[in-house]
Amino acid sequence: MADEKTGKKPSDQGGGGAEKGADAGEAGGRSRQLLYTCFNDGAGNYIDPSWRWFTCWRCGALNYT
Repeated sequence: MADEKTGKKPSDQGGGGAEKGADAGEAGGRSRQLLYTCFNDGAGNYIDPSWRWFTCWRCGALNYT
């Protein structure tokens, strides 16, 4: 399974993960987010539930959900 994704650009929806409280200064309603852990450095990343991949906010590693 991992070999199928190696070297390919993700075509599914995704984006950059966010550190907890990164957008605390913005006004607006609450959004639903999931917490995923980066395989590379163990940092927690808050991401949108519809994303199939994300990049870690700390190290920039590509992670699949």
